[in-house]
Amino acid sequence: MKTAPCSQYKSSRLHFCLHREVGISSVPGVTMIGQTTISERPAAPLRAWPLALLAALLMAGAAIGLYLTRFHENALYGDESVELANCPQDETTNCEAVNTSAYSDIAGIPISALGIPTYLLLLGLVAAARKRPRVLSYVFAIGLLTVVYSGYLYYVSTVKIGFLCVWCFRLYCINAGVPILAGLAAWRNPAHLLRDALDDLRRFVPEVRWSAAAFGALLVLTILADLGYRAGLTRVTAQTRAAEPSVAAPPASEETPVQQSPPTATAQRPSAPAAARPQTKPAPAPAQAPVVVPQAPEVEGAATASPAIAPEAAAGTPVSIGLPAPGAAFVLPAPLKQIQGHPGGVDVKGFDLQARIGKGRPVALLFWAPGYAVSETALVDLSRYLRDKAPKYEVFAVAGRREDQRAEMLWERFCMLDRPTDLPLLMDDGFTLSKQLDVTDVPDLALIDAAGHLVITKIKGLAQLVTMSPERLTSEQMIERVAQGTPAAPIKGVPPYYPANEMIGRCAPEFTLVDVMSHRDVTFTGRSPNGRPTFLVFWSSTCKHCQKEIPQLAAYVRSHPGAVNVVSVSFIKPDRPDGFSHRKITEAYIRTNGITWPVLDDSSGYADDLYRVVSTPTTFLLSPGGQILEAWYYTHPNLAAALDSTIPRLAAATGQCRPAGPQVPSRAAFSVTAPDGSSVPLQSLTDRPSLIHLWATWCVPCQSELPGLLKYRRSLEGSGGKLVLVSVEDSAAGDRIRAYGSKLEPGFASYRAPKGGLADLLDLSYSVPRTFVVARDGEVLKTFYGAQPWDDPSFQERVRALLQLPGRLRS
Repeated sequence: MKTAPCSQYKSSRLHFCLHREVGISSVPGVTMIGQTTISERPAAPLRAWPLALLAALLMAGAAIGLYLTRFHENALYGDESVELANCPQDETTNCEAVNTSAYSDIAGIPISALGIPTYLLLLGLVAAARKRPRVLSYVFAIGLLTVVYSGYLYYVSTVKIGFLCVWCFRLYCINAGVPILAGLAAWRNPAHLLRDALDDLRRFVPEVRWSAAAFGALLVLTILADLGYRAGLTRVTAQTRAAEPSVAAPPASEETPVQQSPPTATAQRPSAPAAARPQTKPAPAPAQAPVVVPQAPEVEGAATASPAIAPEAAAGTPVSIGLPAPGAAFVLPAPLKQIQGHPGGVDVKGFDLQARIGKGRPVALLFWAPGYAVSETALVDLSRYLRDKAPKYEVFAVAGRREDQRAEMLWERFCMLDRPTDLPLLMDDGFTLSKQLDVTDVPDLALIDAAGHLVITKIKGLAQLVTMSPERLTSEQMIERVAQGTPAAPIKGVPPYYPANEMIGRCAPEFTLVDVMSHRDVTFTGRSPNGRPTFLVFWSSTCKHCQKEIPQLAAYVRSHPGAVNVVSVSFIKPDRPDGFSHRKITEAYIRTNGITWPVLDDSSGYADDLYRVVSTPTTFLLSPGGQILEAWYYTHPNLAAALDSTIPRLAAATGQCRPAGPQVPSRAAFSVTAPDGSSVPLQSLTDRPSLIHLWATWCVPCQSELPGLLKYRRSLEGSGGKLVLVSVEDSAAGDRIRAYGSKLEPGFASYRAPKGGLADLLDLSYSVPRTFVVARDGEVLKTFYGAQPWDDPSFQERVRALLQLPGRLRS
């Protein structure tokens, strides 16, 4: 008998093979049906251990889906009290950001919730496979689809959102295991399994019909359960918010992104250790805390705050300050050191602060971070207030220092500030004291009474409220009470404080930044050109709370054309060597969400400092005349309703605004020797935005950097800026400097031998090359330590934004 090729299929535990009979034969065990024979053979038994492991994985997947759904709903519609455990939060990983982003749901239903009926269906099919082995082909096929979808979600998470979710990655691994274990359990060719599933789907056999019905039922039940849970959360949240005190600031989201720059080289005198520039990472937003005051953004070479961030309380709830038990004397965890400078350098000596505590005078500790504008402003304002209005205090400035930072970096910036000249600077090695008091979220003022008891910490401004029982005091009143020794009621906490509140009632400061998409300069003046109110939004594409607010705002602008002007400012971190590009993520987010308003690149942090922004999202509400009338630091469950009620009030505002109060300036004042031997004050050289570059002929990194810097000077000065070269060498080095410079360019000239002012407070040659970025009014905006990539267009744009120079700079 000859047969044609066969097609196989399975029914229950039997295999059948259809043969088109060519001859006639009588074969035992074979049933003849016309010219077709049906041969039967037992199916290969299913393997038990892959089935058991597959069932366990599917149950784990359903549990993870339920876990993520609960977090998603509580974060978006509840009180944000649910957190995700076992997920690190750093520059590349943030489970909370991924699971609250605009991509975390489909048609309003969390993707994690949609995974629950899928896992339950697969679990049911695995159970049914013991009697109907053919349904394992369905498990295999569905598993392949989940693998493909997992790949898409991984792309969205890492590219469009900018973070990897560890919990999602666990689901990806489970999804990858489904087809593998299904194939092992069936012990068949994967192509045959897929062919069986597609053939049954095409014929819509009963197994396919009841599988589809089961999935539909599970899906409906899951959606109804999710919506019911969400409704309960909404009711609870509404009641909670109605009971909140109106004086408390609404919650913010995550911290302002911390700038990361490529490592730089620095040269020291042979006797001095190398000054390594700190590489600070942004601290993640606490899972339970919507309010986060950031650590200081990085200033090249400057000491920054510890990465530890204290969780704040929920909306309207005072921040717990973790004071010692009542009556307990305050004891320092480790000795501090005092920094004092002189023309030859700085002296760092041990300082016995403990001996000053409890000796009859109250003590005030001002924690700050060099280069962080909000922190420096608070240091100056609070220290002046304490000197003038509360002279009973012994006041100390305290700056934390890591092992890779030098005392000169802290002292140099401290000397640039217009603070009381007799204010001592103490150094907190390793942030030991800062961590004990939970004040790494600088600025912070801690008060210790005359008896040596720690009364309060986390004072960030004089207008800040302190929650007591049964009253509320301003920080000024609290400072006065401690100074007078008046017994205070127990302090419940300190409500969140936003420095941007100080901008309310003032004119919106003007600035110029580059548009992310068009790459053109945009100047924001605050004044509306069309008579409409303006929303100025500070945000980030990887900020989880921004991802809730921005899509709502984009939808409102599309549905209400002409109602409001919107301008947004986004801090964009530099691209990393590993390929991570925050800029590309931001561009993709703008396109995906249909954002039509200008999105300005604040990679320099200029606008953030100008508006005293410490968290995102921060939204300033401006009248048509440019007056800042209100500020929002939180997301809205229903932004459209809030806008409908707010915009008419903004449009009707006609009051005159007050000029914006300046940040406390930091200035580098000293004299230099000109090439002709005359003494010139540095202030006379910085009559326009300038770069003050400190260098030396003996400095190897200076030698590699100078050619690029001199080439860059052409475009810098063509845009209205200025480059001032200052050699830290003495007056006798004039001939050596001229001989060295003549090899670089004709007419090379450099000032030298800094004296007086800052040069009398430390040896300015402690680390070169070093570049001060100086604004039009002489304020030192930033300090770059080490050789910089002056030929890099993105770095040039950053410098241009800091100096607020018109036109695009090109080498």
